[in-house]
Amino acid sequence: MTRRTGLSTPGFALSIAIGIAIFILAMVVVGTRIDTGPPELPTPGADEVHRQEAADSYYLLAEASDEAAAGDTESDPSQLASVASDHLDAVGGLWVPWPDGAPDGAENPPPPAATTDDLTVLLEDAITATQAALESGDPSDSPLYASILIRLQVAHDDIATAPEGEEPTGGISAEPLTSAQVAELASETSLVELDRARQWLEAATPHLEAPDRALARIADLNDYTSEILDAGMDDIREPFAPLPDWFLEDPSAQTAAQLEADAYRLVARELFSYIPTATMSMNSQIAVTSLEFLTPSMRAEMGSFPLLEVAP
Repeated sequence: MTRRTGLSTPGFALSIAIGIAIFILAMVVVGTRIDTGPPELPTPGADEVHRQEAADSYYLLAEASDEAAAGDTESDPSQLASVASDHLDAVGGLWVPWPDGAPDGAENPPPPAATTDDLTVLLEDAITATQAALESGDPSDSPLYASILIRLQVAHDDIATAPEGEEPTGGISAEPLTSAQVAELASETSLVELDRARQWLEAATPHLEAPDRALARIADLNDYTSEILDAGMDDIREPFAPLPDWFLEDPSAQTAAQLEADAYRLVARELFSYIPTATMSMNSQIAVTSLEFLTPSMRAEMGSFPLLEVAP
């Protein structure tokens, strides 16, 4: 009688492996999923983290402003809600890891939840998140974040309280550019534009009802252009900057105020054009300095994206 022997160890292991493979294939054919647990959320990069934090802050600000508008009869939080919504859309909206729907076993995270309904606090949070994105995010997005930062600071100053006769505190944590920093960033175009603004202010000042602000800005612009020239740039300033016809024809207090505003706008746009800078922290300084050249009336008429053209 012949004695049968069992499979060798390698042969036995191979048989098991083949059996498992056949089983899995059969399950796939009949539509059974081998459960490997819920998929993990995608890991965002550093730029995306800053974008998400900024977007979350705009969402919370818009939601709280909408709620405040329902019961506020003195101010207009609805305008702030609209601005915050514009900012949220401009940066790409809230993060949704699976826009077409989460896979089985996973869920898209819910929208962020506010811990306060204080609009001043929410504005300060949004300013902090925006400044972080401006200084540490993708440089190609820096002009957008700088524009948003300026608009948020204006909104903050509008609603923040301060003792009578004092400016509201809080907001952007950056100092204005020094004259030396302006000279470091300036181009030949800067020299011409900044000096043209100075000449416009000098033409407007004698007709202004309140010339103190213009006189202070003339001094600032003189400092800027002097530093630029001291840094070695050729002096290509216009001997006489052309003045608008509407001012030459009627040099009144009204047209002088318009010329003053145009001069400030010229300076703010020139400074804003330096963004992004090689030293990213200077982006916030540029935003602060640009804002300083915008008058209260210019701030009151400000849209969602000052100093920036944003496609609808």
